[in-house]
Amino acid sequence: MQTTDDPSLERQREFWNKWNASRRDPDHPVDWAVIRGRAIMRAVESLRLERPRILDLGCGTGWLTEKLAAYGQATGIDLSDAVIAKARERCPSIEYISGDLFQARLPQEHFDLVVSQDVLAHVTDQPGYIAIAARALKPGGHLVITSTNRFVVTRMNLPPQPPEHIEHWLDMRSFRRLLRSHFEIIRTTTVMPMGSRGVLRLVNSGRLQSLLRPLISPQTLTAAKERLGFGYNMIAVARRRR
Repeated sequence: MQTTDDPSLERQREFWNKWNASRRDPDHPVDWAVIRGRAIMRAVESLRLERPRILDLGCGTGWLTEKLAAYGQATGIDLSDAVIAKARERCPSIEYISGDLFQARLPQEHFDLVVSQDVLAHVTDQPGYIAIAARALKPGGHLVITSTNRFVVTRMNLPPQPPEHIEHWLDMRSFRRLLRSHFEIIRTTTVMPMGSRGVLRLVNSGRLQSLLRPLISPQTLTAAKERLGFGYNMIAVARRRR
């Protein structure tokens, strides 16, 4: 539920229009978006769905929606009207919806798969957001969702953001608890280990990695950190309760 401390919907829209225009190129997504996107696509592939109807909640520029469309009929929705207009030009075969997903009249029990790429931490009503995803899914339908990991982001030296940038970080426990309100969780993990403060200063130190290199490959070490919850993004695969 939106509070008096949250920015207005129009201020949120203006922020994301500027953010997407300056920092997100659908043809050349930044490295961290590519890594997260690959993790999402691996999760989607693991479900082995046959030509599913897919909803991309908070699709941004639509670069991931386009990849999802290779697996089934894809629909994308985002508050940022400027990027939705460009996404429609890039791929007119995909249905894109511009608007507030809390007010949009999405079809109920229609989709086989809902994908949400790092939107949850940036909405005013997180339980409501999860409920929207659940209502859009058929009973037994699947959700693949990522969210910023509070354990990691609070141990990074990031520049301050303007008040229009909502930051309601979750840790893994609260992330899973939120999902359980409507979903059976199949699995969770994290991706992209990073952070340089507190315990993460040691975990991600170059010295430690140099000491471990003769014993463990960088890929295996990264996978271990992700399983231990040291990744910047949490990712969950869940099934809507019937």
